[in-house]
Amino acid sequence: MGVFDAFWLATTLRLSTPLILASSGELLAERTGVLNIGLEGFMLAGAFFGFLGTYLSGSFLVGVVFAIVAGVIFAAAMAFLSIRLSADQIVVGIGINILALGLTSFVFREVFSGPQVLLERPAPWRWPLLSDIPGVGEALFAQPGWVYVAGVVVLAVWFVLQRTTWGLSMRATGELPEAADTAGSSVFRNRWIATLVAGGLAGAGGSFLSIELGVFIEGMTNGRGYLALAAVIFGRWRAPGVLLACLLFGGADAMQLRLQAEATVPLEVWLVLALLGPAYLLIRRRSVRSHHPLALAAVGCVTAIGGALAVTQPQFTLPAQLWRTFPFVLTIVVLAGFIGRSWMPSTLAIPYNRESDT
Repeated sequence: MGVFDAFWLATTLRLSTPLILASSGELLAERTGVLNIGLEGFMLAGAFFGFLGTYLSGSFLVGVVFAIVAGVIFAAAMAFLSIRLSADQIVVGIGINILALGLTSFVFREVFSGPQVLLERPAPWRWPLLSDIPGVGEALFAQPGWVYVAGVVVLAVWFVLQRTTWGLSMRATGELPEAADTAGSSVFRNRWIATLVAGGLAGAGGSFLSIELGVFIEGMTNGRGYLALAAVIFGRWRAPGVLLACLLFGGADAMQLRLQAEATVPLEVWLVLALLGPAYLLIRRRSVRSHHPLALAAVGCVTAIGGALAVTQPQFTLPAQLWRTFPFVLTIVVLAGFIGRSWMPSTLAIPYNRESDT
């Protein structure tokens, strides 16, 4: 209905795909204790080198391989500095992001110094019969291949972490590294593997942006690496939660793109605003009395304002620049107010310093 139609659903799935790929790998890394602030840089490297590989070879598959390799190389630098040399993971990650932005911009200008190069976009995967379902058929079953691959990836990460012995070892690495080490599982090796996998998946997610659009733009990841980091936190370091968080952020991004073309703010926006308060109380799963009075007052104000605007439906519009900030504002809101004190791996971002570990 209105803004939330089949086109919005299809756009949500596309915009969620790079987040799902990047956050799936980041989930694996963080469960071992590695915080990849450089995820934005991994994705940007994947976006450029995926575009470059496709341009040079004419093959989308080769482009994706280029992107994965680029993400792994940047992740190896991250792993060497933060795992092997025990450098601060946040500082290293910021440096990786700056390096990726500068390197991709420089190489792009050197290689593509002429007119803007456009690539042919890959055809979507159409599912026989299912894509012909009225309404949602095109939105769900006629999407780029990355969309379906991302679903398989997050399912595989969940299975590995929760249903395999190796996944148990990875989780122990992030919770009790000394115990994992004593049990014969190398903490360094586990963290290296998880970081490299996170880099490869982030690179693949970045390649979706450039190959699917058929164009590379400097800095085109535009903060999606940070959204992927937020999705892991919002998902409480669980694969199903991470998937839902990515869909939420992708839906918000799709909505802001849609709202930029609207003459006035549609009714659905005010209804969503009115429902934020009840959603907050539902997600926190606590009795009303257990909430701070200021939190309850804020919830009540937001709900009342949203309800009043839904009833009156004022006819005005908001600038496109304001709508573009919506996914990031939503990220701040959900991290600050919705998740509360979340469980997190106990050694996240803390180096492990056992000199004899090989």
